Order: sequence, then C-alpha cells, then structure tokens
Amino acid sequence: MKRALLVLSVFAAFLCGPAEAHEMRPAYLELRQTGAETYDVLWKVPGRGENLRLGLYVEFPADAKNVTEPRGAMINNALTERWSVQRAGGLNGGTIHIAGLSATMTDVLARLERRDGTAQVARLTPSAPSFVVEGAPRAMQVARTYLVLGVEHILGGIDHLLFVLALLILVKGTRRLIATVTAFTLAHSLSARQ
Repeated sequence: MKRALLVLSVFAAFLCGPAEAHEMRPAYLELRQTGAETYDVLWKVPGRGENLRLGLYVEFPADAKNVTEPRGAMINNALTERWSVQRAGGLNGGTIHIAGLSATMTDVLARLERRDGTAQVARLTPSAPSFVVEGAPRAMQVARTYLVLGVEHILGGIDHLLFVLALLILVKGTRRLIATVTAFTLAHSLSARQ
C-alpha cells in the first residue's frame, strides 16, 4: 500500500512538472498612532525587479492629510515608504483602501496599533481591497485573520500538499506524524519571516 502511494506521489509530481516553492510576498501596511489624530505610516510593497514595484497605493479617508511627505527606498526587491498622516478625530470609522490591489494576485496585511497598545489587523485581498478602522478589535477577529491566511497559504501551494503526502507515506504513527507536521510548520513560519 505504501509503495503504491509512493509511486502515485512520484507520478503526480512528474505530471505537475518541476515543483518550485512559491514565494508569498504580500504588501504590508503598518499604522502607529502617535497622537490623538496622528499616525506614522510604514508601507512595504513587493518589487517587480530592479527599481520596479507593484502599483499599489494607500488611500486614506478624503479628510486625512499627510503631515510629512512619503520617503522611501528599494531594499531587497521591495519598496519601503514612511510618512505621517493626520485626521481630525483620528482614523476610527474611516476606510483605508489599497488602490491597484484588485488588479493583482497579492494580499496586503494591514496592522493598526493604537496608543493604548491595542491593535487591529486586517487582511486585504484583490476582492476586498479596503477595511474600516474600528475600535479595539476582539481577539477572535485577529485569530480568524491569521487562521484563514495560513490555511490558504498551505492549500495554495502544490509543494506543500506533496510534502504532506510524503509525510503521510514516510512517518508511522499518528503522534509522530502530528509532531513532524508541527515541526515543519514552525520551521516554515520562521523561515518565511527571514
């Protein structure tokens, strides 16, 4: 039985062509509240080669104003920009939109950190390129965002599925399988942050 599964997995890999590890490079938006109405912005956009970047742009509510002009640099094939914005009454209730996101296949991880230490995390996708700034988020909202992102990441890569199939064939015992998959997941998570 195991031999048949091994032959099947090798045949599936052969049919799929060379399996390459995919690169998941979302954009990242970080907003840190520095005053009642002011926020520092960090915007990191994946590059498309030397000195080229994805055409993604942060749009704040119309009544928000830049306090400082964006300053940025291309580092490690990504554009990193920083600036400050201000909005009367703060950003609560305002919509933050990522222009150009609907024309891509990437996501944006957005994180807003308030002065009181609470944070709002949102995952923006081509089909949902905006989010509304809320009051302090519930822990379940944050956990759900990360869970959905993790499941989509695993299911989206044929390399992940073939690896798990190989583990099912090679590792004996449910307990050892769970330990092996957990170790792989932790190692993959740590290496993806590098």
